[in-house]
Amino acid sequence: MNMRPLKRAIHIDFHTMPGIYDFNRDWDAGAFARRLADAHVKYINTFAKCNTGFCYYPSKIGPVYPGMKGDMFGDLLRECHKRDIGVTAYFNIAIDHEACRIHREWSKVIKEEAGEDKSRYVLSVLQDKNTWTGPWNTRLTCYNTGFGDYFKAMLKEFISMYPEVDGVFFDCINTTPCYCNDCLEEIRAQGGDPTDPETVQRHTLESNRRFCLELKEIAGEDKYMLCNSQPYWRTRDYNTHIEIECLQNGGWSYEFFAPQAAHARMIKKDVLYMNGRFHKSWGDFGGLKSKAALENDMWDAISNGIGCSIGDHMHPAEILDEKVYGLVGEIYEEIEKLEPWTEEAVYQADIGVVIPLEEEDFIFDGPYAGICRMLGELKYTFNIVNETMDFGPYKLLILPDRVRLGETLEAKVREYLEAGGKVLTSGESGLAADGYAKAGKVDRFALEQYWPLHCTGKMEHAKAYYQLAGECAEGADSFRYAMYAPTVLTDVPEGAQVLAWQVAPYFEKNWDGFHAYAYNPPMKANGAPAALHMGQVCHISFQVFEAYSRYVYPAHKALVDSCIRRLMPQPSFVCQGIPSTARVTLTAKGQQRMLHVKVTYPELRSKFGIIEEHNCLPAGAKITLQGEYAGVYAAPGKEPLEFAAKDGNTVITLPEICGYLMVVGGGSLRNLLDK
Repeated sequence: MNMRPLKRAIHIDFHTMPGIYDFNRDWDAGAFARRLADAHVKYINTFAKCNTGFCYYPSKIGPVYPGMKGDMFGDLLRECHKRDIGVTAYFNIAIDHEACRIHREWSKVIKEEAGEDKSRYVLSVLQDKNTWTGPWNTRLTCYNTGFGDYFKAMLKEFISMYPEVDGVFFDCINTTPCYCNDCLEEIRAQGGDPTDPETVQRHTLESNRRFCLELKEIAGEDKYMLCNSQPYWRTRDYNTHIEIECLQNGGWSYEFFAPQAAHARMIKKDVLYMNGRFHKSWGDFGGLKSKAALENDMWDAISNGIGCSIGDHMHPAEILDEKVYGLVGEIYEEIEKLEPWTEEAVYQADIGVVIPLEEEDFIFDGPYAGICRMLGELKYTFNIVNETMDFGPYKLLILPDRVRLGETLEAKVREYLEAGGKVLTSGESGLAADGYAKAGKVDRFALEQYWPLHCTGKMEHAKAYYQLAGECAEGADSFRYAMYAPTVLTDVPEGAQVLAWQVAPYFEKNWDGFHAYAYNPPMKANGAPAALHMGQVCHISFQVFEAYSRYVYPAHKALVDSCIRRLMPQPSFVCQGIPSTARVTLTAKGQQRMLHVKVTYPELRSKFGIIEEHNCLPAGAKITLQGEYAGVYAAPGKEPLEFAAKDGNTVITLPEICGYLMVVGGGSLRNLLDK
């Protein structure tokens, strides 16, 4: 494929309700494209068919917006291509209110609980708790109905009209199980049980996949294609790239991006961070983030080796807003200056965080949200990997909380350990997937050579405690820290070093008919370890990452950091004087290494994460980077920075940083400055 690069992108939302009496009044495709070019935009994803169901080109199959003059999409495509701006056509294929309003038999049918052992099937609407939340009352389509043929015909028509389009974007692929007559008939014809929820869910996912593959064939191999709102791994053979949709105050939050990025970049080479200019969410016409907030998001993207995309919504009677694109232009001009170091740069990860294939999803919550926040605060670099990926490059593997070892994953972890790798597990991680089946009532660890632990049970009570031991108990720390999560009970194998002991609470009950045991102090150590170091392995007995995602307890982070430092004494870089709120990552391009230091972070105000201005880090903080570099400077201006290269490391003294700084190391200082 020879397509325009996905960079400095804009995702233009354009969902237009009936009744805009002056629709495309001021439409000027040339002015539209000039505004994009002036804002340093190189790629757009823009309207062909919106979620109301209207087309913005002269389709003979789908309804054109009433009163539309000319060919909006065709005109903008030609004008953007004149300026070498790539164009992907947006189609919403799960939300099509007009099609399903007229053809109610095309709507997805969902199952609603209606009392004990009863259920009913109803036409799905977007506000329903069984689809998505929101007050929109928008109907959802089923691809097994006539809608599937309708849209395939529409796409064929579109591609024939605009063969030069760079790509197609299909939004809102809905995975809610469908109980419409067409789906249930197909399930029965395949020998399945239409009343079994798992069968219906599996059929919906398979139907989605089949439909997306049909769309891929129509679109052709020479175009970008993305079927949005589905897990990245499941769609890897038909999606050409990944776009991480994340409007922080629109239902995603600032916690969402890090785990998505850590996994997405392992699946596709081209990944975009698609956020938005809005204060709230999509369609927030009057909402505009501060420049600092949008800069923060773009820095998050390039710090993770990912491309930039900003979401916008165009007024239906006008063109792109001048103030919005003045702001976009200021930000993208600076991003463009950094591209000599960011384009083709590869994120450098020391740690592989393992997620089993059967649990993989494009939304990571629980332990994965916890571990990504924790590792970011601790300044460790990481990717999220599954058992099909190469574990070899990582200095450390972490299996967070509930990663039991099935046959394939067990073999991969064994191979990694036999090659000298190090592993940190927590909670039930490391236990055999079939532990109960083979060991009766007592669970077992899969690789007993490396985890020589004998399980004696579980403490499900979340009010257990732990007390540091040995070197971890610096300053005779005798405090009993809360676990806030269930724990596995084991013995202490010979030769293991206990880092912390479990401490049982007085009670395991919450209510005995007389009292609620809410006040449950620690009693005494129960003889089971809370954290162990055993050769190449450390194990924390409780679900420390799930707990951190919920309660963000610094003591949990300190315990994990202690284990990581034992297993990985030489990370790629070590920070000194940089707060936990900052993020530091490392990317590589050829012989150059780029340290990304971002000190801006959101503040929680009411229920919103807000960035109004940049945070500043005083001069004097240091980063020790592995490798002796002959030159170190700040990009893009190539201002030399203070550094000392010695004993295989380069100690870099940072200047004052307001917001973000890219530090580049590599080669001869004279040669670098001459470039």
